[in-house]
Amino acid sequence: MEGNDSDIMDKLNSKPEKDYFDEKEYSPWDKNQKVKFGSKMFKVPEEIPFSWFGIVFLILIFLFILLFFRSGSSIDEKQIAALETRLKKLEDRTVKFEAVDERVTQIWEQAKSFEQFKERFDRSEASMTLRMDHIAKGMDSLQKNMAEARPRKVESSGPAKVSKQSAKQRYHTVRAGETLYGISRQYGLTLKKIQLLNKLAKGAVIRPGQKLLVGP
Repeated sequence: MEGNDSDIMDKLNSKPEKDYFDEKEYSPWDKNQKVKFGSKMFKVPEEIPFSWFGIVFLILIFLFILLFFRSGSSIDEKQIAALETRLKKLEDRTVKFEAVDERVTQIWEQAKSFEQFKERFDRSEASMTLRMDHIAKGMDSLQKNMAEARPRKVESSGPAKVSKQSAKQRYHTVRAGETLYGISRQYGLTLKKIQLLNKLAKGAVIRPGQKLLVGP
């Protein structure tokens, strides 16, 4: 039993005779290595320099950035144009609102002025009403006083007027042989005028002692 265990340990500790493989024999990038595909032979191309991969990668990155910025710039231009259009509309609306606001302010100012004028007119109307009432009362009292004073004035002035009228009138006493025509000539009257003053008909006969009106 002990002999078998020692044999196994010796085998495990023993080194293999050959623990590597020939990399050159199995290298797929060998320049002279030929790979057979069917009946044809394919020769592996020579080694490509690493710098070419870097250049191609940089070109791809540049194209990607260029396309990205072009698309982004076009989007930005469209957005800017849309924003400018909206801003223009907002400016137009703002101008309209400002005009409406100014008009409303003018209307309010006119309304305030009209209200002030109405208040002044109401006060003036009330004052004028009071004055008119006072004047009307004064006119009523004046008319009453005049109505009371008129009869007395007529009575006192009546005889004076009659006396004045009688003082101004002139009469002529007809004498024998006088005619109506001769009397009218004597006082510078026409025959028709003396007839009208004395209410005599045409061709009326006058008598001696008769009084004829010969003056107003």
